[in-house]
Amino acid sequence: KPLTNILIKPAGPDCGMACGYCFYSGKGALFPDTSVHRMSEAVLEETIRQLMAGPHGELSVSWQGGEPTLMGTAFYKKAVEFEERFGRGKTVGNGMQTGGILINREWARLFRDYKFLVGLSIDRPEHVHDRYRRTRAGGPTWEKVRDAAHLMLDEGVAVNALSVVNDYSVRFQEETYGFLKE
Repeated sequence: KPLTNILIKPAGPDCGMACGYCFYSGKGALFPDTSVHRMSEAVLEETIRQLMAGPHGELSVSWQGGEPTLMGTAFYKKAVEFEERFGRGKTVGNGMQTGGILINREWARLFRDYKFLVGLSIDRPEHVHDRYRRTRAGGPTWEKVRDAAHLMLDEGVAVNALSVVNDYSVRFQEETYGFLKE
């Protein structure tokens, strides 16, 4: 059966955060040398070429991690270039799930210009978010993620929220829902 949707983890388990509930965080120990498991340009090109070779006119590429923004904006510009080169007029929807701490104006513009749908991992209220979503050094991430959300929305990026329900956040249901709805 030809592929129409693909999930790519180009940075493998690498992430700048150490979320207490992350199912994937321990996998980094399996790959101590990041140069070995990060997706090379050659593998990116071949992956996109094979995806575009199928008969379907509409395809979906989801970028996830770890943290996919660790690959840098040049990687995703190259991915879109390969989609256009091998796509022969096909419609490709790109989506990314990110923790958001590396998002800056360059990222926001890339997402807007290439029409990425961005899933931003954000919990609310602040004390709920920072309970488990911490930096590797143990610091809070709320302000960076909140600022990334505002920046992307201001730049016209299509953004949605991924919010984790856990043993702590479940105590703040109304506040969490109100924030996400806003």
